[in-house]
Amino acid sequence: MNRALFRAMFRQYRKKVVAISTGIFLYEGLLTSVYPIIAKNPAVTEIAESMPSAVKTVFGVSENARTDTFEAFISGQFYARIWVMLMALYGIQTANALLAKMVDNGSLALLLSTPVSRSEILSTQLRVLMSTNGILVGATIFGLFFAALCAGITIKRRNYLRLGFLGVSFFSLIEIYSLFFSAWFVDQEKALTYAIGLTLGFYGMDVLGSLNNRFSWLKSLSIFQCFQPQEILEGTINPKGSIVKLSAVSVLLWHFTKKVFEKQDLAI
Repeated sequence: MNRALFRAMFRQYRKKVVAISTGIFLYEGLLTSVYPIIAKNPAVTEIAESMPSAVKTVFGVSENARTDTFEAFISGQFYARIWVMLMALYGIQTANALLAKMVDNGSLALLLSTPVSRSEILSTQLRVLMSTNGILVGATIFGLFFAALCAGITIKRRNYLRLGFLGVSFFSLIEIYSLFFSAWFVDQEKALTYAIGLTLGFYGMDVLGSLNNRFSWLKSLSIFQCFQPQEILEGTINPKGSIVKLSAVSVLLWHFTKKVFEKQDLAI
């Protein structure tokens, strides 16, 4: 890794990271502040329980999942879909900007003309991705701790920390395959299209597999099957196995990304 390059690249994204973290913090604060009011109204729970299973699936809620807990509320309203899509979009766009966009605007050629190797550049960009990913996930989890404390809501912090570790590994995989497409195509539009398309494909397989038993096998092909926030927060699932699987795939994909980038014919 090149430290000077890391500092320069990180400075470009710190304002964006702060803005996203602030937005997440405020949204979590809003959700936790209204939950005590919602919890006192039994009609809300009845409405949630009466929702068709198909609707629950689209919002990332399992068919037989509980609807009367804070974990069910915060998962359905934020973690299961909104947070995932927000973080995935950030990871895809940032990975694309850190490599493919730099090829398009010529800034990568400028870097390659200096005594900085391709491996150093790629490793540095990965560090930028991983560090901002960790900051955003940390802000999400610890922001909820603070919001729950202010709202007087009792939570099992260990389960939320587990979700945080899973989030880091899950979003890291999305960022690495986005970086892989950038290294492979070295074209901003193509890399972005393939990264978004693959992510939406995984999401579609997860939803379709949950809606129709004939296509249930598709769920096993989707990375979204590894991310089940409500079950993790309620302690019914230990994410350790999913974290190991996601991390293993990330390491393997990172190896291929380096190989592709090293052999890529780039105009200097």
